[in-house]
Amino acid sequence: MATPRLIRLKYLSSVRLTIALLILIVIASILGTVIPQNRGDEQYRAKYGDAYSRILISLQLTDVYHSYWYRALLAVFCVNLLVCSTRNSVPLVKSLSRSVSTAGRVELGDLPFYRKIRLSTGADDVRSQIREILARSLYRLKYADADIGIYYFERGKIGRLGPMITHASIVIILVGGILVGTLGFKEYRRIPVGEAVDVPHSEFQVRADDFKAEFYPNLGTPKEYTSVLTIIEDGVPRLTDAVEVNHPMKYRGVKFYQSNYGLADNVEIELSKNREPDAEILGKFRIDMGKLFEVPGSQLKVKAVALIPDFVMDNSGRVGSRSKEPRNPAVLFELYEGGELMDTLWRFLRFPDFHGSGESDYSLKLVSMGYYTELQISRDPGLPVVWIGCLLMVAGLFLSFYLSYKRVWVRLSVESGEAIMEMGGRSYKDRSGFEKEFGRLEAFFR
Repeated sequence: MATPRLIRLKYLSSVRLTIALLILIVIASILGTVIPQNRGDEQYRAKYGDAYSRILISLQLTDVYHSYWYRALLAVFCVNLLVCSTRNSVPLVKSLSRSVSTAGRVELGDLPFYRKIRLSTGADDVRSQIREILARSLYRLKYADADIGIYYFERGKIGRLGPMITHASIVIILVGGILVGTLGFKEYRRIPVGEAVDVPHSEFQVRADDFKAEFYPNLGTPKEYTSVLTIIEDGVPRLTDAVEVNHPMKYRGVKFYQSNYGLADNVEIELSKNREPDAEILGKFRIDMGKLFEVPGSQLKVKAVALIPDFVMDNSGRVGSRSKEPRNPAVLFELYEGGELMDTLWRFLRFPDFHGSGESDYSLKLVSMGYYTELQISRDPGLPVVWIGCLLMVAGLFLSFYLSYKRVWVRLSVESGEAIMEMGGRSYKDRSGFEKEFGRLEAFFR
């Protein structure tokens, strides 16, 4: 009667469990592909409605690959493969370890490939050639007994370990995936130039010191954009580096990728008392979009109402943006004095001397527009483990498909004063190929 422990092991190593787990993992992966992942709650409510969005969030379908149930599926699948591999590998290892000790007791006539050759020369002459001929075909002598005239050769023994190594590699890859899901993260942060934000799941900050974008001539599309970042830990700058697309910065296992960029919600302006060349300059100021800014030492107030990255005006006078790229950035300003709206005017970054048809006595120039850089911040502690598993899988598959375990026995004897050589062989894969090889070996002794 089977004990409960054996029953549990039998169930954990069953093929049915493997197939069921694979189906569940595939379905979960499909859901993780179809349903947008790691978005804000408002985006899910807008797309699926309140009821369905709550269900998706509660079931962790909005972050499938980091969910507890997905990691649990991977863990059970890992245990299933581990138990299955262990149960199958124990008999294999025992069989390989016994192969040499039992080599002299094998009945050659019972082997799948067998030849009996009557030698024209003496047995002593053939005995000196056996090792040399088998060595040419990369066979190694593992056992010899001169008293009974038996010689045993092996080739490609390590090939039988291929399935074990492949199964072990899958387990290692799954462990790496669980580590990524448990300890890893990937989040996005928008950082205005000059500001710093806390790095997720870490005890240091990252500051955007500068941002530069290069555009293709006459196209306005971005050619290259670079952020200069500084890592701040315990209030002290630790590392400063430039980050470009596909060239991340690394610090303490955290990677910072350049993901996107855009115009920040603040602009720099220069105000003058009037429009004459010798006008009294009131100063340069950085103001936030949508907020009323009081100019120091005066009753003048400025408000940046709208920001257009690629300004265009149609024939009817309607203003719009041709694209999201800052090809022709413009800002709509409102000027107030004493609480009264004096003027509304557009200012262009590429054309700072354009004044338009303003009615006030003040001159306003758009000096610069701040950028924000969007970073992908991620940590994948299980990635090296996954790579190790992938390399082992390649090695296991190579051993499984390209190295066949082959065994050859040779026995020399004398019958009625005539030298007899018996050859027997066994191949665990590629039987047709071994049959041809066995025929070539036989031909050497005829």
